[in-house]
Amino acid sequence: MKTACCNTRQIRFVENRTVCANPGCKNYLGQTMAFRDYTKLKHVAAISLFVFSLLFTFEDFSHGNHDAVRIIDSIRNSKVLPPTLENLKAEMQHQGIICIPEVLAQVRIESGNMNSFLFLHTNNLLGMRYPFRRATLAIGIYLPANDTIIIGSQQELKKYAKLDHYAVYFNWQKSISDYKLWQDHHFKLQEKYLDFLGKIYAEDSLYTAKVQAISSL
Repeated sequence: MKTACCNTRQIRFVENRTVCANPGCKNYLGQTMAFRDYTKLKHVAAISLFVFSLLFTFEDFSHGNHDAVRIIDSIRNSKVLPPTLENLKAEMQHQGIICIPEVLAQVRIESGNMNSFLFLHTNNLLGMRYPFRRATLAIGIYLPANDTIIIGSQQELKKYAKLDHYAVYFNWQKSISDYKLWQDHHFKLQEKYLDFLGKIYAEDSLYTAKVQAISSL
């Protein structure tokens, strides 16, 4: 015989028999079949499952956003100065930009004195298009027609080459560094200087060759 009150907390074992020890039970002191009350265990199991699921989900979330966390940490740890004219000039000097006064004037025009929509959304100070051939520090491309920024490599972004686009930079300093790459790619100052020496400075037709030979020693 087994009743609802004959649970594991109100039974006794007497001579290999299970006896009900609950005075309020009709089977008091009678033999009974022991059984466990699983209600509390179910509650504990449910809570444990919930906690485990929460922790497991949180772990998945953190892994899923690993790149976003890494980028945020990079931004927090980077020393990004405000884009004032003084800071721009100092950065240009540091990068070895040529014709700094003229480039600063370009920046003021292209970026609307650092207040244009393009600059505020892409860190692009000079209205640079995304370069698909030369080396670049741009991290993505901005498509104004769709108001969309796409991050990727030159190979991945090549399919957008025929669309109206602009380069996207991690910060404004990278924009200046990339402009330096553009200058180096298009303006070979040494070659222009030697050409000037050969055509205008010297009467000797071999003057340029002599300068090159001596400078390479």
